[in-house]
Amino acid sequence: MSLTTQEMDHFKQILIARKNEIKEMRERNDSFGSDSEFPKESTGELSNYDNHPGDLGTELFEKEKDIALNDLHEKELEDIDAALNSIERGKYGVCKTCGEDILQERLEAIPSTLYCKEHSPGQHSSDDRPVEEAVSGPDYSRRSNDGKDATFFDSEDAWQSVAKYGTSETPSDFTNPEKHDYNEMYEDSDDDDGYVENYEGFVTTDITGKERNVVQNRKHEEYEEELDREEERQLDRDKYEK
Repeated sequence: MSLTTQEMDHFKQILIARKNEIKEMRERNDSFGSDSEFPKESTGELSNYDNHPGDLGTELFEKEKDIALNDLHEKELEDIDAALNSIERGKYGVCKTCGEDILQERLEAIPSTLYCKEHSPGQHSSDDRPVEEAVSGPDYSRRSNDGKDATFFDSEDAWQSVAKYGTSETPSDFTNPEKHDYNEMYEDSDDDDGYVENYEGFVTTDITGKERNVVQNRKHEEYEEELDREEERQLDRDKYEK
């Protein structure tokens, strides 16, 4: 059932009142400062050259929020003008997609709509991925040689060597209850850098790979101590079995 002339006028007044309200709001706040220069107008400084990007985090957030609100108002004004034009042509209240009447309850809630509930645009979330993913490189795990027979210093070792000096995570981010120290924050923090087996930290060979030597360093001492502890544990197990 199409809208009567009186009902058309009712919705026309609602749309005009909302349009005037948005225009007055944009005049009062200068369209959310969309014409102001960032960060000059936000911080009062001539340049942000000497500022760390993190120091402008609040100002950047507020600027992005203002831009989003301004875009929202511009889109609403476009929808209102389209609805007013539909009223002038006598087609208001009819869905542009299916041609069926739009429920008056829906028009009362969203007077600028030109679609019924079933055919309103933007009902489904976008599957588009951020454009940054097309240009950003893969993380170190995709370039790691863990799945290969390689013991050289790879990209994962490089990350571990840097991460030991601190990351943005805190102990509250621990998922492993056995971790209790900042030095264990990064992935595989207990792994050695550049080699896999413990003995590789103190065993050397000549250029031919035949002459083997042992370097008396801290890793060798720790390895010997671990062997002694394992021997003691084995003796204890043997006594218990007897």
